[in-house]
Amino acid sequence: MIGARVMRMQWRPDAGRLVTLMAVGFGLTVVITRLYLMASGYPKIGGHTYHIAHALFGGLLLVIACLLQLLSSGRTAIVWTAVLAGVGLGLFIDEVGKFITADNNYFFPLAAPIIYLAFLLTVAVARYAARRRVHSPELALGALTEEVGDMVAARMSVHRRGVLLAELERVDRDRLESPQRELADALANYLNSVPCVETPTLASRLAGIGRRFEDRYLPLPALRTVLIAVLLGHAAWTAVRLALAVVVLSGWRSPWSELDRMLDVTQGHGWKSLAGLGIAAGAEVVVAVGCAAGAIVWWRGDEELGVRLGIWSDVVSLTVVNVLASYFSQFLTVFTAIAEALLLWALVRYRTRRLGEPSRAATA
Repeated sequence: MIGARVMRMQWRPDAGRLVTLMAVGFGLTVVITRLYLMASGYPKIGGHTYHIAHALFGGLLLVIACLLQLLSSGRTAIVWTAVLAGVGLGLFIDEVGKFITADNNYFFPLAAPIIYLAFLLTVAVARYAARRRVHSPELALGALTEEVGDMVAARMSVHRRGVLLAELERVDRDRLESPQRELADALANYLNSVPCVETPTLASRLAGIGRRFEDRYLPLPALRTVLIAVLLGHAAWTAVRLALAVVVLSGWRSPWSELDRMLDVTQGHGWKSLAGLGIAAGAEVVVAVGCAAGAIVWWRGDEELGVRLGIWSDVVSLTVVNVLASYFSQFLTVFTAIAEALLLWALVRYRTRRLGEPSRAATA
């Protein structure tokens, strides 16, 4: 029983934001590293005897991130830990092809799907952490106590205080023992009396600029039209990818050998590649139909269903199609995934703005 209590996690109130920061650092590091190496002709650090792989720098950054977290309890330290962990993980896993092959093949096709899956897993953890709420009031109070302690040596912003007070308000004090309720009261008194920085944080200023830009240049009716057009374009692009996959799977050969080499994305890797391409083709059917159906029903007035179809179709493309497609073309998949991630964000943001429109109108 005691062991079970010890193993239960104390979730930080901003755990989702920190893991998201790590995921962004991870993704950007892999993309920038691969593009830089390709543009520079894959240079090597070392000589004829040594080769200093960038996985070593990634491991070093991961160690620094761990030490920073262990040695410091400040708010700045945890942010830098998330950044350094993301960059370190990106540099480390970028060379996974060397770790899984006998000949240290950096370009091994399976490396790209592994990297992509690792990134998706990190994003999934970030989303789970952002939605996670600790049901145990003792653990929630313990996490808040640690968070407030991290801010003692730093200037607290008004926004940060509001977040901590809101989390403290969610703690069910009726389930706490008397000393714990006294601790909760002490935390509330401290947060209400501590001097705060009135100047908005950089994040809140950027968020304000973004909202003003949306209101002025991207009103909801215009954004609706743009998103419907993008969903139709996404369906068309997916249909083109599906047609190319069908050509390869059917074994069709053209009169021009150069065209055959361009179309043969499997590059002679055998039945496993063809099986993966077949699964990707099946998922592409779902994506193409889902995006087209979402655009049509949205245009005809069923906004909720249209947005939902667009979101789930985009998620299938990001999590199934791109994982398999990265085996055949890692760079094309990277840019496709970035575009689809932006589309997913735009759809979610549209739904959020749409839901908040009545309350904003009431407060105007």
